[in-house]
Amino acid sequence: MNSHSNAIPSSERWAHLDRYERKYARKVMERYDRIMQLKTDVCRIANRYQFSVNEVQRAKDYAFGSGVSRYQFYPDEDMAAAWIRMAVGRAMDIDEILLRHEVFESNLVINQGAIVEDAHELAQARYPWSERLKQRRHDE
Repeated sequence: MNSHSNAIPSSERWAHLDRYERKYARKVMERYDRIMQLKTDVCRIANRYQFSVNEVQRAKDYAFGSGVSRYQFYPDEDMAAAWIRMAVGRAMDIDEILLRHEVFESNLVINQGAIVEDAHELAQARYPWSERLKQRRHDE
C-alpha cells in the first residue's frame, strides 16, 4: 500500500536545501527516494510492530516523503538505515524506537496540528531514539 501523497519528485522534496547541502547529502537523499519507492514495507512494518497501515504510512510520508519538503527536514542516514532494516525484516531494537517516535510525532503534527519542534520534543521525551542512538555509538 503506497499513498499518493508522497509522490512528489525528489528535486521538489529537497528544494529547501542549498546546492552544497544537496551535494553533501546526495547519497542519503537517494536512500530516501528508494524508501519512498518501496511497496511492501508499510504492511510488513505495521504487522511486525502492531501499528495500523495508516499509522505507518503517515509516519513514512512524514519522515521520508512529502513531510521532508513541507517541514524542511534534512536527510538523516541513520533514519534511512533504520527504515530499510525494518522494511527487510532485519530491524534492531533501536529501530522500533524510531518507528514509535515517528508515528507519535507525525500524529501530533498531522492529526493534531502541533508545531513540528514541539511534537519532536514530546516524541523525543517518550521515544528517545536519538539519545539511544548516541548511547549505542558510545558503547560500541
